[in-house]
Amino acid sequence: MLRIYPKKTKIMIFQRCTKKCDYVFHIGSEIIDIVHNYTYLGTHISSSGNFTLSLEHLRQKALHAFFGLRRHTDFNKLKPSLACKIFDSMISPISTYNCEVWGAFAKSDFKSWNSSASEKPHLQFCKRLYLEVHNKASNIACRAELGKFPLIIDKNKKILNYLKYLREKEESSIVKQSSKISTDLHYNGHNSFYSSLMKMTDYYNFCDLNCNSLNEGKSNNMKIS
Repeated sequence: MLRIYPKKTKIMIFQRCTKKCDYVFHIGSEIIDIVHNYTYLGTHISSSGNFTLSLEHLRQKALHAFFGLRRHTDFNKLKPSLACKIFDSMISPISTYNCEVWGAFAKSDFKSWNSSASEKPHLQFCKRLYLEVHNKASNIACRAELGKFPLIIDKNKKILNYLKYLREKEESSIVKQSSKISTDLHYNGHNSFYSSLMKMTDYYNFCDLNCNSLNEGKSNNMKIS
């Protein structure tokens, strides 16, 4: 039996513009609040469909972990490989959390990515925590000095693995049905998660990913590791 707690339940109406809602939702005699932002499984969701608030929240959490490490660890005395391993294990997963979803809506070019909320903690690690250089130092040079790549690489890899996961799911699963709804919206002229995925794959010229790969069980000889 499903038990719903009205005080812990919220209603979110997804729309581009924030408008006053005249509808009233209730469970029994309890009125359910209508909200514009909600945190679900650690991800901030906005009724506008924008992930800006969510990415800023992840940035703050990543920086909190960043400064916590700096208080207890003298990174200057560590080998670059060990320092990078600590970052990749403790900070990077925070910055890229749930990127399988929001990452499809992020700009794909590297220049825009450098100024994104997800990459800023990474650059601060390279510049301030380990190399101790000025914030205006070359992003490429600082990452190269430590043998690091932009986190957009990890983000895209996770998205491609998520595509593979969706393609292999059972037709009756909720996530598979949701992906089909997203695909239908795309082909009916509406922007959707699927639309953003296709823009991303087109930008990087992923030829092995065809437009039906999300919903068909066909093999496209795509190797993802």
